[in-house]
Amino acid sequence: MKNLLPILSAALLLSACSEPLFTETFIPGGGPYVFTLDLSDSTAVYDLDLFTRLDGTPEELLPLDGTSLRAEWKSPADSVYVEKLYLPLDRGKKSYFSVQVYESFKADWTPSMYGMWTLSLRPEDRSEVLPLRGMGLVVKKKR
Repeated sequence: MKNLLPILSAALLLSACSEPLFTETFIPGGGPYVFTLDLSDSTAVYDLDLFTRLDGTPEELLPLDGTSLRAEWKSPADSVYVEKLYLPLDRGKKSYFSVQVYESFKADWTPSMYGMWTLSLRPEDRSEVLPLRGMGLVVKKKR
């Protein structure tokens, strides 16, 4: 009986030392937004979600339906891949002076190479400055 308590304590401590299943990073400001992603688990697929918040009066936020983003991926082998994506800004959770946007970017995604990646996001095709507080990225690891 005396030996049961240390064994049980050790088992509980080991179970608490698991790797988190998601990471969330937020970069304040107007961009570019540069994220470092640990995509080294070859047994996992990933979900990537973007989030942001826009501040302004209802009159300022009403005409903003979305923005184009240039996504530049840098692989662990230093190869660069570029893609364009559209981030809708009019489907977010609204309050009187802000809109909170959370949008799926990639679902059930497997990277072409495992390791540490860099993702740079840059708003483009906008003559006006978007009232973004910044840009966030959630990386969910699924097995």
